[in-house]
Amino acid sequence: MSVRRSLYLLIFSIAAAGCAANMNLNDRVIAVVGDKKITYGDFKRQYEQNNLSTPDTAQSFNNKENFLNLLVDYNLKLLDAEKQGMIKDPQIENEMKDYESQLAVSYILEHEITDPMVKKIYDRRKFEVRANQVFIQIQKDSANPEGDTLKAYNEAMQVIKEVKGGASMDSLAKIYRGGETYYITAGTFLQYAGGEEFENMLYSLKPGEVGSVPVRTPFGYLVVQLVEKNPRVEAVRASHILIPIAGKTPADTLAAYDKAVAVLDSAKSGVDFAKLAEDNSSDKYSAIRGGDLGYFKRGMMVRPFDEAVFKMKLGEITGPIRTQFGYHIIKLTGIQPIPPFSEEKAKIRQEYLNGGYKYDLENFVNALKQEMHYKLDEIAVRSLYDKLDSTQRFGEADFDSLLTKPERHATLFSFDNSVGTVDTLISLGTSEKDLSGLVLSWNNIHTIIDRAAKQMLLSSYALKKAPTYPEFDTLMSQYENGILIYQIEQEEVWNKVVASDSVLRPYYFDHLSRYYWPKRVELSEIHVYNDSLANAIYDSLKNGGDFDSLAVKYTTRTDARKNSGRWGLFADSSNTLATLGFSMKEDQFSKPIPYEGGFSIIRVDKFEAPRPKTFEEARGEVSSDYQEVESKRIQKTWLDKLRKEFGVTINEKSFRELVAEK
Repeated sequence: MSVRRSLYLLIFSIAAAGCAANMNLNDRVIAVVGDKKITYGDFKRQYEQNNLSTPDTAQSFNNKENFLNLLVDYNLKLLDAEKQGMIKDPQIENEMKDYESQLAVSYILEHEITDPMVKKIYDRRKFEVRANQVFIQIQKDSANPEGDTLKAYNEAMQVIKEVKGGASMDSLAKIYRGGETYYITAGTFLQYAGGEEFENMLYSLKPGEVGSVPVRTPFGYLVVQLVEKNPRVEAVRASHILIPIAGKTPADTLAAYDKAVAVLDSAKSGVDFAKLAEDNSSDKYSAIRGGDLGYFKRGMMVRPFDEAVFKMKLGEITGPIRTQFGYHIIKLTGIQPIPPFSEEKAKIRQEYLNGGYKYDLENFVNALKQEMHYKLDEIAVRSLYDKLDSTQRFGEADFDSLLTKPERHATLFSFDNSVGTVDTLISLGTSEKDLSGLVLSWNNIHTIIDRAAKQMLLSSYALKKAPTYPEFDTLMSQYENGILIYQIEQEEVWNKVVASDSVLRPYYFDHLSRYYWPKRVELSEIHVYNDSLANAIYDSLKNGGDFDSLAVKYTTRTDARKNSGRWGLFADSSNTLATLGFSMKEDQFSKPIPYEGGFSIIRVDKFEAPRPKTFEEARGEVSSDYQEVESKRIQKTWLDKLRKEFGVTINEKSFRELVAEK
């Protein structure tokens, strides 16, 4: 899609309707283009949608006035496109049909999978959970390389039965394998296969409950029991006083404990905590800050400290808490709540798309297969496979010679009123790069059939479901308008801009002052990656070595090696080497300087005084400048004609009043 078309789609996207309180103002007509009325609500929504809103100033009003004129021009072009019947152009109809399918699928997946799950993850992140699990591994051997999944599943179900009967998860974890998941929140395991299913299980349980079925992972089954579920905070801030244990004897431990208790009593009796930390804490880094540790998240501190501090109330002092570092007296000084959804949405969305989305999409497609009565014809697949050479790749196979026309039209899968044929498989397998390199094996044929079926199922469902969303119709209308505007501008403006030398040369001479070379320096360079080699080359140059010969022999730049290291002409701001070159004299060479991952030695070959560019040198710039000027001229003439043909009325008084009233 061209830049101009993208701009149209952006500039004139339509936002949701305004609030009822402003209906009267929003319904006031500020312009009429042909038979199209532009209300203040239309204007305001599109203006705000494009992030053009600024504090009210004279400049702000000028911006709004300019945008209104742009909106008028936009509608004039649409009227002309409609008058010429462009919407019935087969090329545009096909483009709209293709785009509708693509947009419908992405729109449905966003609204029915991604958006709801992102919100669910955020809501789950309001809590943190702790769990126990037992892992039953799927045993694999030469006789059963895929592993005995049924045996592992039955063992996992037996564990669930025993836990529900009163057995301890700790004892069962010792018999099998297992352990504890220490205070995690939603999204932690999304990047792992089976991670979302694990989190779904965790957040579906109440503390003490065990999942009624095990969670499948690539390596086995997890039996999950929720231990705790508590409200979560984003981070806490705390100060602490660390009393070390000086030796290894019980007496040393008791002495440290007694000191910690004494410090705790002082802190609780009102003695300044910061002063106590400064005088008593062995953590000198925090002691000089009154014991302040700053904000930290769950799991960033050693576990006993972590468990204690995240259960505290703001301002509370607790201790002594024993860790491997000694005894801690802790004061909670800050609690950072979880950020609002608007701040977290983008980050959670990216995490989800990189992880659990694939799991949910697979489930979504499987549900569509059930709903839409999907059937795979294995006999037809086998018949196809028997006719192909399994050593050939999809992109290399000559299907015309391998298969007859009826064979290519054979149905491989079907759902509702749609079918996927052998041609469907061939088209997908040969057109997509990641598939065209696959050999025509049994598994790869099924892989491509699965992808083709997935695409067709999603498209069929989305094309029916997406139009039920009002916003989707708006997006399609917006895209259609963008295509029409692009096409009408191509025909009425850009196709009429002729940039031949016969018009460019006069334009060049009329505007010669624009096309000028500044003072430039011509450089040669020897670039190497090793500093010792660079210094050796520099010493050789100082002793009379030939720069060109050394460049041919050593420079890492292949193109420059062919030209004895010559780099060409540069303005003084082109790069670091050019800037250095302007401080040197002709035929002078530099010391090695760090540059682009290595070291460069440059030589100034000559300086070139400022001069006009020749027409050949400036042709690209001249053509661009001329086309911009000429297109504006042609467009103005065209729009003036459209204004006369369709008529434009702007209620400037009403517009000024509404802008002032907002």
